[in-house]
Amino acid sequence: MRQSILYIVLFFLCSCDFLEEYSQDTVYVRGYEDLEELLLGEGYMDANYARPLEGGYTYYPYIHYMQDETDECETSPWGGSAYNRRDAIFGYYTWQDRCGVSADGTSYADESADWTQLYYHVNIVNSVIDVVDEYITGSEEKRQGALRVKGEAYFLRGAYYFTLVNLYGKPYNKLSSETDLGVPLKLTGEIQDVIFQRESVASVYEQILSDLHVAEDCLGKVPSAGTIYQADSTAVHLLLSRVYLYMQNWVQALAYAQKVVAARAELVDLNGFSGGFLSKSSIETIFSMGGNSIMCNTVNQYKSFQVSRELYDTFDIGDLRKDVFFWTCGDFIGYTKVAKGQFGTWNKEPDDPEYYYYHYSLAYEAKPADISDNWLLRTAEAYLNGAEAAAYLGKEDVAEKLLEYLRERRWNLEAYHVLSLTGEDLVNYIREERRRELCLEGHRWFDLRRYTVCEKYPYTKEIEKIYYVYKDVNSTEKMEKRIYKLEKNDPAYTLPIPFEVLEYHTGMPDNMHPQRNYVMEFVN
Repeated sequence: MRQSILYIVLFFLCSCDFLEEYSQDTVYVRGYEDLEELLLGEGYMDANYARPLEGGYTYYPYIHYMQDETDECETSPWGGSAYNRRDAIFGYYTWQDRCGVSADGTSYADESADWTQLYYHVNIVNSVIDVVDEYITGSEEKRQGALRVKGEAYFLRGAYYFTLVNLYGKPYNKLSSETDLGVPLKLTGEIQDVIFQRESVASVYEQILSDLHVAEDCLGKVPSAGTIYQADSTAVHLLLSRVYLYMQNWVQALAYAQKVVAARAELVDLNGFSGGFLSKSSIETIFSMGGNSIMCNTVNQYKSFQVSRELYDTFDIGDLRKDVFFWTCGDFIGYTKVAKGQFGTWNKEPDDPEYYYYHYSLAYEAKPADISDNWLLRTAEAYLNGAEAAAYLGKEDVAEKLLEYLRERRWNLEAYHVLSLTGEDLVNYIREERRRELCLEGHRWFDLRRYTVCEKYPYTKEIEKIYYVYKDVNSTEKMEKRIYKLEKNDPAYTLPIPFEVLEYHTGMPDNMHPQRNYVMEFVN
């Protein structure tokens, strides 16, 4: 457990009860500063940057590999060895009914890490919320400091429940949200001698909105902390825009997107651009927490995964993001959205690909990314949230204005052209633009889920994943090609509740998650 301060509530994880079985020892809190220290040390996601999948240190990294942004790297020289990280997330990657299952079906890893981590943060945040009002007193400086801590705490609780319900609950459907199962809600730091059960999706979203609006009120009254690693009012507005978009409340989604654009309008212009596109110093970065595991698993041919050809091919000629976000060598497509230029350029001489990969690997991994790959809020999302919401509302002029402001800064000016789309064509283009712009930032899995229940132009897709079986762990010789398929509107678009959670919280219903088989092809 990460170190926390000695002046507040000390939590100790007990058994598999991730919601309420924590022993407490409450000691003297000297002021809001102690609450802020606890929030910074334990309330925000830990920044475990550049960790591999097999380490188990990152937050739900598998969402990058369950959807269509990545594929297995078929050119990896490591075959089935320990360097191959597919097996660390095999059950997620192939949408199994037990996510912890091994590829050979003989063992199970703990499936509860993300549930545990997120509810751990919720409990820390709850302990701050329980007492913070007592410290909104004294000098103006202290009053504002305590109010900012309160706002950040409510922001975090809303953010964590939003993440939990989108991992383990059904996507928000206006017609069924009152009966669809979400996740348990715990709203106090006190020990409660109860077995928690799942609340409805509607109830969870109601709590999310309640928390975020408290955060909006508090953080709107105080100066920003001045760092992207602490939430401010603009971060709250962008998250509210995203939440309302998921809820299909287009009016509010657009309104909050416009608040963000009004406060932080500037976007990076890729014409003449050099440097790391995603970074804490970018003019687009609003808020970030957590780590970045993508760079450890998709950067070069020595990794288990690569950027999918399908994603790469959605970028047209003239779209500058194609070269800024990715690099290629033969059939391999690597990821440079964080690294390119940030850590120096790779050495392309001599022409030997092995030399190329080796040196680029060293240059890339010598320094970790400073922003998250699945909890990042940046300005470009506000333009896309607003454009999508406006298109649904029939405000196509507003949608086009927001969309073109973004496209104009992403395309080679000689190739840039204004679009002329309406209705479903406009919505589909915005969705694809979202796929391109926000790729590998943790949006795609959640977006695909919400499109399935969208009241306007619903969309679902079939996804295939390939898993190769090698002769042995030290061989690159492929013996079998196994093809797994996620069907359209598949129940597996929602994760099962972790096995360990169901064992403890008796009677908690699971999500339907059918057994996943594969089609096998022999490799010549």
